[in-house]
Amino acid sequence: MTRKLSAKNLTVKGIMLDPARLTERHEFYFDLLPKLAEWGFNTLWWHFVDDEGFVLKLDAHPELATPYAFSKAETRRFIAEAGKHGIEVVPEVESLGHGRYITRLPQYAHLHDGITSGFNAICPSHRDTIPLLREIIEEVADLFPSEYFHAGLDEVNLAGCKRCARRAKGKAKWRIYADHVKAIHKIVTGCDKRMMMWADHVQRSPAMLRELPSDIVMIHWHYGKIDTDAISRSLDAGFEVIGAPAMMRHRHVIQPHKLNIQNTEDMIDTASKLTGRGMLGVVNTWWTPRRVLRDACLPVAAYTGHLLNGGSKDKVAFFAKHLREQFGLLGTKAARALWTFHQDTLVLSELQALAFDSPADMLDAVAMSAHNDIPARIRRISQAVDTLAAASKKVTRNHKAYKACILAGRLAAELLANSLDLAKAYTIYKQAENLFDRGYPKADVAKPLDEAAGVLGLIHKRLDTLSCQVSDEWDRTRYPRDVKKAVTNLAEPCPMDSLLGRLVRSRAFVQTITAKLKRATEALRHGGHFPTAV
Repeated sequence: MTRKLSAKNLTVKGIMLDPARLTERHEFYFDLLPKLAEWGFNTLWWHFVDDEGFVLKLDAHPELATPYAFSKAETRRFIAEAGKHGIEVVPEVESLGHGRYITRLPQYAHLHDGITSGFNAICPSHRDTIPLLREIIEEVADLFPSEYFHAGLDEVNLAGCKRCARRAKGKAKWRIYADHVKAIHKIVTGCDKRMMMWADHVQRSPAMLRELPSDIVMIHWHYGKIDTDAISRSLDAGFEVIGAPAMMRHRHVIQPHKLNIQNTEDMIDTASKLTGRGMLGVVNTWWTPRRVLRDACLPVAAYTGHLLNGGSKDKVAFFAKHLREQFGLLGTKAARALWTFHQDTLVLSELQALAFDSPADMLDAVAMSAHNDIPARIRRISQAVDTLAAASKKVTRNHKAYKACILAGRLAAELLANSLDLAKAYTIYKQAENLFDRGYPKADVAKPLDEAAGVLGLIHKRLDTLSCQVSDEWDRTRYPRDVKKAVTNLAEPCPMDSLLGRLVRSRAFVQTITAKLKRATEALRHGGHFPTAV
């Protein structure tokens, strides 16, 4: 009898968490474990190492630990607690690219390779690199009982390194990379672990499949269209494979987008068809928490577990079940509202325009207002917000997480409204400019300028409210004194995809330009020049 292909046949049903880039309150990770088990997960990838952080305190290298790092005792307790819930915790140590957790320190700056503004690496050709990585890998491997060890090895840039250039002369471009992978593999297997690695470089240079040890588990991360051919090449070469879609990726903010959900569905469908050829399973990646409201992502995490265990793709039916189990809500009305949020949530480019902090962003926001679907999106989201808010009276548990879901929708609707209001302010400003050019009395010119400043004031008030709400949500779920929160003015650096950072910076920017416009308008009344556009 032929076995029916189903997600139920997948061995690995997992989720990846990214505390390296932003560490939530530690209790969140412990509290999440029973939920993950309830949702059908059996694997958790612990991405505690990346450019932005090393969230584990090692004995051999305590200097690597960043704020809010886990102690080894706490890590053992977390692993043990996960085991009680049938969840295997797999550690990941970036062992080539994403190496600034090492090279940012003065004593290791000489090991930096690549460019500081993009992908980077710890130099694979320096004699100090392998001994340092061996010490890190061996201590981490000893701490985690999992048979697997994820060695990272993705998104590497070796540009500009004279040592690597000398080694690579006359060889295939991928040779330096492949040799380093084999060196790391030797360390990992020496720890009695089976190595996993991201497969993006193998996809670009499939000749490496003939060179690398076939006991490596290839992790194919496809965050848009699933490249089945690339996965099949790894399987045909004798490698076992895990598929990795993106619950959150670089283009998406606030909460998972419908494209993330589609990507997850497609990867699970693909993996289910390949289980007989060495496809082990799927691990959904939850990248860069600074982009999102944490608890607004949990319904899609639950939906992933549902799919991995053979559940249907009826999102409304699933969200109805989730709302009933997590919040005690009955019916499908709120479920449809929740699904609306994921369909209409913002993407990063929209956030950058709508939470504007520069004249260029303002022009993008005004241009957005010309899109016919903006008012319709605002209406859909606002109606969904009202539906969930009305249902909140019937919520019997997890009230704060439920409020976070409502806030996610409110953020999208309110920020989209910025586009329409800014376009209105710009139109009024141009009317005033026209009056000035036609020689109207300055009192008549000042009147629409006051009106434009009033509209900017409404935008500022909206951004102030949203900033405070997201800040409060940060303090509830994260560490209030985390330096990654402290983005208070335009002079401070801010990652472009920092949700709270964008809101705070935009609030300050709008306050500044509003005050500037008011001063210029008052000066105009007393004989001054027409205020120039910001």
